[in-house]
Amino acid sequence: MNPAAAFLPKFFVISGAILILTGVGQVLVRPRKPDETLAQKMINRATITAIVSFAIGTGGLLLGLGVLKMPRF
Repeated sequence: MNPAAAFLPKFFVISGAILILTGVGQVLVRPRKPDETLAQKMINRATITAIVSFAIGTGGLLLGLGVLKMPRF
């Protein structure tokens, strides 16, 4: 097996975990206005970035753990 291909699952697990932690951290430390409504909390650049980071990180983690199969082209 190619050494680079052998490292690929580890890469996806590590990078997926980093993206998940980044997304969670982004939600916890983002600046908030004192009178924010629920809609303003959800439609915020920091929240949208956190959701995208969390989603991509979860996909990468599942890919690295073998739950999702690597696409073959």
